[in-house]
Formats: sequence, C-alpha cells, structure tokens
Amino acid sequence: MASARSSLAGRVDSYPTPRLDPARRTGLILCGMGGPDGPDAVEPFLRNLFRDPQIFPVPPLLAPVLGWAIAKRRSPGVRKRYAIVSPDSVTPQLGTTRLQGKLLAERLNRSGLAVEPDIAMRYWRPFPDETVARLLKDGAEQFLIVPMYPQFSAATNGSTLDYVLASLRRLAPAAPVHAVADWHLLPGFLDALAAPAAAQLCAWAAAGQSPGDSALIYVAHSLPYSFIQRGDCYEVRTRATVAAVHARVTAAVAQAGYGHWQALLKAGGQEPVLTFQSRVGPIRWLEPNVEAETKKLAAAGCQRLFVQPVSFTCEHIETLLELDLELKETAEKAGLHAFARGAALNDDAVWLDSLADHLKATVFGQGGGGA
Repeated sequence: MASARSSLAGRVDSYPTPRLDPARRTGLILCGMGGPDGPDAVEPFLRNLFRDPQIFPVPPLLAPVLGWAIAKRRSPGVRKRYAIVSPDSVTPQLGTTRLQGKLLAERLNRSGLAVEPDIAMRYWRPFPDETVARLLKDGAEQFLIVPMYPQFSAATNGSTLDYVLASLRRLAPAAPVHAVADWHLLPGFLDALAAPAAAQLCAWAAAGQSPGDSALIYVAHSLPYSFIQRGDCYEVRTRATVAAVHARVTAAVAQAGYGHWQALLKAGGQEPVLTFQSRVGPIRWLEPNVEAETKKLAAAGCQRLFVQPVSFTCEHIETLLELDLELKETAEKAGLHAFARGAALNDDAVWLDSLADHLKATVFGQGGGGA
C-alpha cells in the first residue's frame, strides 16, 4: 500500500517539462475528458470511459467486457441527459475548448511565438492521433500539452496526459514535448472564480439581505475515496484552490465594506465550504455531496445560496444539467428562495491572460509569470 500511495502521489511530478524553443513552431494541445458529438456517440464514449483502468480499475481481460456492459446499460439514460443540455446531444465542451485554444494561442503569438492550437480528448473524438497528425502537417516542431482540469488527479490529468504523450511518442518521437501537470493555483484562475462569488455576496449585502439566511459554497467534481487513500493529490489541490479563492472573495467583500456581513453568513463566512458532485455507483466518494449540503443548509433556515464550481473550464453536462437544473430543483424543493451559481471559465480573459503569461514564462522563458 505504501509503495502504491507513493507512486500515485508522485504522478504529478512525472511529466516532461523541458524548456521549448521560442523560435520553433509549437503545437498547442488542450486536452480533456471529451464528450459525445452526437447521440450515436454516447455509448462508445461511455465504453471508452469505463475501459480506462484509471477510472475503472479491473483486471485488463475483464475491462472490455465490463466497459461494454456498463455502457450498454447506462447509455439510454445518459443520451437523454445530453439531449436536455443540447438538442443534438453534442457536448458544449468541444466548441468551448477549441475557442480557448484559439484565444490562448493568440495571446502567446502576440509575444512573437509561433503557436498552432488544437484539442485532443480522452474518451471521444478528436483523439490524440488525429490531432498530432494535423499539427505535424501544419508544421509543428515541438508540442505543449495543457490539460483542462485545473487540479491534478491520476484519473483525469494523469490518464489524459498519458494518452496524449503515447500518441506523440508514436507519431513525433523526436519532437520536444512540455506537459503541464495542472494549474490549480494560477493567479488568474483564482481571480476568475472569486469575482462572481464576491459580486453576489456584495449584491446581497447591499440589498439588505440577512447574512444568517445566505450562503456561499464551492463545488468540485468528486472522486472515489479509494484514490485518495492511494495517495492521489486531487483533494489536497482542490482544497488549496478553494482556500485561495475564498481568501480573494473575503478580501473583495471587505474592501466593499461588507466584511462583517460576510462573517455572519450561514455558510461561506470566515471559512470556505467545499462540496462535491457527480458521484456514480455505491462506492464511497469524496464528501460532502453538494445536494446533501444544500438540503442541510435549507433545513437550517438558509434562503439564498450561491454555488461556485471550481473544477470546470467550460460549461457542460455537470454544470448545465447537474447544477443549473437538478441542484436548483433540489434547492427549491428544500425551501430555498434564491439559487445562483458562478460560471465556468469559458473564455474568461483574466484566466486566459494569466495562463498565457504562465506558459510564456515557464515553457518558453519569456517574462515573469508563474502559478
């Protein structure tokens, strides 16, 4: 167990991080979990997901059979859920990630770099092989991989980076590659998350709402607790993100003259409250669950709730369905009168500026930067 814990905990430091040559053409690959690009893609997307040993650790010979069976059973319900988010069942993640790559490359290229952006997904198209081949055709001589998961986990960043790196080893074995493990304390990322929460608290305070029946909570994608027991750093890094975001929220609210008001909040006053969403199956997941915490707050007399996601770079099924529709319905049924949430990062300029500065400094040796 000790060696397994050490191995999993050390994954975050195992990726190649050579300095890339600012004079050479760089293929920028933004990568993530991905999602279906139509209703017929739901089942194969799920099949790929449940065949990943990082997600579903079963003996290799059983993985294809079990993955097929789980995908077959779950796909009708998941197909209906995607149809609620998008009439054509296409995840918004794909278009948003392409836009983020375009905007990030524009920022890097304004510094004299030559960066060509593209995206690669873990469980459905576009897969890394087609992305790498396209970038090589466009003249890429070196590669920069940036995961769209802010906080590292072996199940997310680790699995996705391994998948992209394997493709690069096959198709571009001589090309220098820099892989960013995560960016959970990137200053612009923290600022982008803090801004909507601080604005909502200040609006409530200015309107004379009682802090005793108002609450702010943060929500992250959950992870099976077994990963944490094996040394995965996801929970630690997520809590570090939330602590840093909440410090910014508190400072902004105090600067606006409402610091005493925030200190009296039902939740989210002096200490942040982190909850988790998207658990599946009967196993133990990270807690507290966001729905359970919402019901608990309502039972304690909370009337207004603001939820700030901290795991998502773009809107997709976990935000548009699980939070905007399902959690809102839970809140209203429990007696809350007002429910709102902060947006995912999407094309937030503060975040993209900060990420570009960080990459220029740490990957290409230009300027200060840092996370």
